[in-house]
Amino acid sequence: MKQIFLTLILFVAIQSIVAQDKHILIKDSTDSKSITKKTFDISEVEVTAKLNDANLKSGSTGLTINVKQLKELPKFVGESDPYKALQYMGGVSQAGEANSGLYVRGGNNDQNLILFNGSAIQNPTHVLGMFSVFNPDLVGEMRFIKSGMPAEYGGRLSSIVEISTDQRIPDSLKLNGSIGLISSRISTQIPINSRFSVYGSWRGSYISSIILPLLAKAGIDSLLTQNKYEFWDANAGFNLRLSSKTKLNGHFYTGKDELGIHELKKYEMKENKTFWNNTAAGLQLNHIFNENFSLNQQLNYSKFHIQSTFEWFDSKQELQSQFENFSYKADFLNLTGKHKLKYGTELSYNAAVPHFIRNDSILPIEINDERNNINSTQATLFFRDEYSFCKWQINAGLRLNLYAHIGPYTDFDDNGDVAYAKNKIVKTYWGLEPRFYSRYLLNSESSLKFAATRHIQYINQIPVFSFGVPTDLQIPASLYVQPQGSWHFSGGFFRNFRSNTWETSMEVYYKTLENQLEFKNGIEATFTNSMFEKNLLVGKGWTYGAEWKLSKNLGKFTGWISYNLAWSYRQFDQINKGIPFLARNDRRHDISVVGLYQLNDNWNFSSVFVYATGSRLNLPVSWYVVDNKLIFEYGKYNAFELPAYHRLDISANYKLKPKRGLKSELNFSIYNVYNRANPFQVYFSKKSFESNKFNFHLSMAYLLPIIPSVSWTFHLN
Repeated sequence: MKQIFLTLILFVAIQSIVAQDKHILIKDSTDSKSITKKTFDISEVEVTAKLNDANLKSGSTGLTINVKQLKELPKFVGESDPYKALQYMGGVSQAGEANSGLYVRGGNNDQNLILFNGSAIQNPTHVLGMFSVFNPDLVGEMRFIKSGMPAEYGGRLSSIVEISTDQRIPDSLKLNGSIGLISSRISTQIPINSRFSVYGSWRGSYISSIILPLLAKAGIDSLLTQNKYEFWDANAGFNLRLSSKTKLNGHFYTGKDELGIHELKKYEMKENKTFWNNTAAGLQLNHIFNENFSLNQQLNYSKFHIQSTFEWFDSKQELQSQFENFSYKADFLNLTGKHKLKYGTELSYNAAVPHFIRNDSILPIEINDERNNINSTQATLFFRDEYSFCKWQINAGLRLNLYAHIGPYTDFDDNGDVAYAKNKIVKTYWGLEPRFYSRYLLNSESSLKFAATRHIQYINQIPVFSFGVPTDLQIPASLYVQPQGSWHFSGGFFRNFRSNTWETSMEVYYKTLENQLEFKNGIEATFTNSMFEKNLLVGKGWTYGAEWKLSKNLGKFTGWISYNLAWSYRQFDQINKGIPFLARNDRRHDISVVGLYQLNDNWNFSSVFVYATGSRLNLPVSWYVVDNKLIFEYGKYNAFELPAYHRLDISANYKLKPKRGLKSELNFSIYNVYNRANPFQVYFSKKSFESNKFNFHLSMAYLLPIIPSVSWTFHLN
């Protein structure tokens, strides 16, 4: 990695030395005598716009999301969140209460590649999933790809979410911020000169220090007010234009969450404290050789770490998990006639600490030290050609991956341990990922799209708990864990009406899932520190469905309605007698209704209604006692369906009069208007225990009632 970094710095230095003349000759064709031989040193002008018919003509690189529109959606306790708003887009199932995960076309949450300025983000959510890690004031552009994934993207099965900060150099100081009931934020962009600018931001919550004490004074349950929910994050970066053809951008992100839950009855846990943090950093160097040929290089780093401490059976436990990634990517863009060629390479190094547990007393489970960290490297070559002719657009590509699990690593075995030295290859995998996408314009108002793509994912994420804390084990492909795989087929019809004022679409898809993982013996095996790689069940899955969407883009009233009809199945030989069963994230129906209304220059309103069929879970159908031990009897796997999830959010924004260049607005919002008790956790609780007689009943916990909020947002530029 050091050699790659030095090479990148050397390339930057060379480009700054050999940069072409800063002046641009401008000729006035109407009066050549006026400025024919004059030169002007002008600033770069960048013009961006969204085509009205982008949904018809968009290629396999997906649609650029209207970030400004998503920021106008109802705010949760005063915080706008474009990333969380992706749940309202077609093809993305509602994640549930206090969860901003993305479940795209039946895939799992870990099967989405989340990129922030090129750096992979392993856990994109803050405490309980209420907020994402992306400060909305810094989000400049966002792209979402759920089908026809181009060859330059890989490593995930379901989707790509690419978020970038504004990389333009502002003309003057910009200051943005917001003060709300639960959190506040501030960000700034500072132009040092016409070629160099820096930016920074900070965001933090004060739930435990202000909100919960107020609830305690209002007589709210004392156990609730003893809980702790806090988070903060910070960003810093720079934009540097080395020449008219060379740009260098850098960014750094760090954030931390703290969660303390007084009691978790389901797991016989008492005091529980968890913190997790994300770190990401990177450099992006873009150079334009000529109008048809350019090179973009990225050097990125990301890290996710989580640590939990809890009391379990009167014993204090500690769990840690960590995933670290270094990557370098170079891609060339070459325009030749009707062909748009993109090709390059990507190199990465991953270091995973799947779990580490310490205890301070005797547990009712066996403890040993047979565990490993998992290190790996990966090299990828990719190529794609986008060719347009007549009414057709064809995008065909290929990715070639070579992956290696490397030491140090010990294969613990009863017949003798096998140790692998540092950097020695333990296991290798390779794979080809063909990608194909086509679009045919029927006329100026309608089009057809088809895609068939192959995907390979070399990291698995298996949840340990399911109560909103990201205690998921990051398990890369290794000696005993094979990479995930998927084939994704999709097709759709797109039609616009009334000069692109209205957009309609209908898509169908079918997706296979290979090498899906589950724990063999449940959570207890996770706490033994044994080689969990040998304690995994391997199965397969498949998903299919249809998506409809109706959007209105122009006028005072805009918005959309999306509806998903979907099935998601899994099959394991050791689960449910090998019979296929519905996946936990299976939701048959999913509806989102979004409305935005601009009343006048001062007032605008928005609302969101979501409805989703309840997700699946596995519960016992009966219980009995044998030798004074309670035995649960289960029926078909995931045979129970949670109550449907639905809620209504509304919001109003009022623009205040500018004062001394400061523009601001007040936001009034209500989350969960009709106070729906959406399920957060379902479990069996004991009603009584007398003379070896057990009496249980099914309990449901919900987290977020109706929540009104007020916030003040300001802008200075």
